[in-house]
Amino acid sequence: MDLYNLRNNMRSRYFSMWEYLNNGFEIFKMFVKNHPLIVFLYFIFSTIMVLFITFPFTEQAIKMYEFTKKINNEKMQENINEYASLLSRLFSMLLLYALISLIIQFVAVIIRKKAGLEIEMEEEKREKMRKSNFKLGEIILKFVTMIAVYLIIGIVLMMFIVVLSLFLGSSSGLFIVSVIYLVLFLNILYLQQIYYLRNVNLVEAFKYNLYLSKGKRLRILLPIIMITLIAFFINYALNHFAGMAIRNLQMLGIVTSVTSGIVKTFSTLYTIITENLIYFNVEYMDLKELK
Repeated sequence: MDLYNLRNNMRSRYFSMWEYLNNGFEIFKMFVKNHPLIVFLYFIFSTIMVLFITFPFTEQAIKMYEFTKKINNEKMQENINEYASLLSRLFSMLLLYALISLIIQFVAVIIRKKAGLEIEMEEEKREKMRKSNFKLGEIILKFVTMIAVYLIIGIVLMMFIVVLSLFLGSSSGLFIVSVIYLVLFLNILYLQQIYYLRNVNLVEAFKYNLYLSKGKRLRILLPIIMITLIAFFINYALNHFAGMAIRNLQMLGIVTSVTSGIVKTFSTLYTIITENLIYFNVEYMDLKELK
């Protein structure tokens, strides 16, 4: 793919949704070819995540449910040790799930940074600029900051659900918090691209994200929705055919975990690269209009 012409085109006009998707797919193929180890790493952890949910986590959750169902309050004291053991194992599973999820998100950040540098840097300067711009320590610091902010927001939203449920009922509380979450989501559409691809802090990235979002939300939302739908139907079809072909439940779980890992890897990489393209195009055109 001719990235030089792509950059010139992004600086001269806004792309259509199909151009974002087509160019994003071409860069996706190029990225897989140039960085097979990173792609394979993301696939491995995505597959482990699905396998983890399919087998040990689900098994522990079912055991906990069955235990609490058969033990009433009078017998709970007699079975407190068994209950504590099940609760401890379930909590350990949750921690492991969170750890795997964090690793997947961090690898996704690495993919976003590397893909962004490859799209934006000229060929003759790429190797030199890649080394000077790809600073792992800085990326880790940014990632930890972002996760901490998301965690705080998540805790606040959970507290809102509890408080609103007490006064308005659980359905109303959940609806109000869902609206708040949707508003937040629609106002951070360009945040990660700016934060990880530019030399700015989180507050500066958020402000610039709000500025670029004005009138440009559908430009990034529609391609993301399209990729999500494509990935959903591919995953559904693969799992459906696997279900018809494989009767052994354990083998079916393993096969669907692998296919889901493949689809998740494809959709995540494709989405990240397309988001980067849209961000670069919107930023370049904004700078052009300011001149």
